[in-house]
Amino acid sequence: MFETIHKVLLMIHIPVGTLSLILFWIPVGVKKGSPLHRKVGRYYYYCMWMVLVTAFLLCINNLIMGNCVAAAFLGYLTVITSYPLWYSYEILNQDKVWTDTYFRVRKIFSILIFLSSIAMFLLGAIKYNFRDMGGVMTFFGLLGIPAIRDIMMTKEQATNKETKLKMHIQGTIISGIAAYTAFFAFGGSRFLMGVLHLDAQWMILPWTLPTLMGIVYMRYMSKKYKVVR
Repeated sequence: MFETIHKVLLMIHIPVGTLSLILFWIPVGVKKGSPLHRKVGRYYYYCMWMVLVTAFLLCINNLIMGNCVAAAFLGYLTVITSYPLWYSYEILNQDKVWTDTYFRVRKIFSILIFLSSIAMFLLGAIKYNFRDMGGVMTFFGLLGIPAIRDIMMTKEQATNKETKLKMHIQGTIISGIAAYTAFFAFGGSRFLMGVLHLDAQWMILPWTLPTLMGIVYMRYMSKKYKVVR
């Protein structure tokens, strides 16, 4: 039964995920604030949430079936993708002074990301001794540790430091990074190894490349809009 559930979820997850990967580039590439940017951006947002819901259900299903490593990594990617996707849209609904509810949800997300990143790092380091999948787990575990800064930040400090445009751009880019990382970590890995004949030790490159490219792009946006730090 659980294998059937897995297949059904994949039938939703894969095509919608592929559509999300394509849609991501349109609002990123077109004029910010234009009708096309807003319209396609909403489509991307809704598709990504559908992807994340099915990913969460796949995580639970994998856990039930005993695929603990896949469940752990997929669950972690779901968490670190949900947060920037959520605030990239929600920040646009905030006034100059954020609501307590918005800030409270931010705190919950930050705590969850920090704790799961520690768990991911330890799993890769202790169980896999930094080898194969362990190297990927430790790398992405490290990426979530800076969430402690959001945990320690007060509402006043965050409000003074951040702007709507900064958070919207940053959240959208980070959610795209996570989406492409998930693609290369799961379905895309079969393509790269089977079609391009990449050895397992080289798979660290496509798994980490979206992150590196995203950092470069955010640096570019910081110079263009002077809002992303």
